[in-house]
Amino acid sequence: MNKLNFVGAFLGIAFALSATSAGAAIVNGSFEDNLQAAGTWAIYPNLIGWTGGPNGIELRNNVAGTAYDGVNFIELDTTANSIATQNIVTGIGQTYALSFAYSPRTGVADGSNGIAVYWGGTLLNTYTGTTNANSAWTVYTVNVTGDGSDSLEFRAVGTSDSYGGSLDAVMLTAVPEASTWAMMILGFFGVGFVAYRRKQNGPALRMA
Repeated sequence: MNKLNFVGAFLGIAFALSATSAGAAIVNGSFEDNLQAAGTWAIYPNLIGWTGGPNGIELRNNVAGTAYDGVNFIELDTTANSIATQNIVTGIGQTYALSFAYSPRTGVADGSNGIAVYWGGTLLNTYTGTTNANSAWTVYTVNVTGDGSDSLEFRAVGTSDSYGGSLDAVMLTAVPEASTWAMMILGFFGVGFVAYRRKQNGPALRMA
């Protein structure tokens, strides 16, 4: 095997390790897999990939705000406070970056706009706010650790009055371990070194 092929194989292994460690994906994170007519909303018991709480999940297509990603987003204070849950297969001990877009509903007090986020039954944080601007979205990111099979849960909290915060663009991305980054960096240095040697020695250089 010549040096360039060796470096290529090295990089391939590093990327494969990174991909293998991921082992998790959010289904229907932007809620686009469910069809909702433009400018309308409806409450569903469940959505594709998501299990609703006792009061279902309210799906909107650019009504009472505009989506952060695509055209659909959800509210969890439907007729009353509710829940959206997704069970995810994860890598044991793997760190993930959980991100999502949150927007408080226009004209609604922060005491009614809250959304709490749970990972594996543990509260990560509660997000709320007030806004006079239409769909002022904020993207939040928090690191979580895989346990093999984990539940991700969003709960409407605060005043249960059918007016609450909005959620969109839920994503889960594996954070590469330090050893994987080191392998990738070494591989890139190797590629650069081989290219440099070939340039210095000309086409007559025989790689062995």
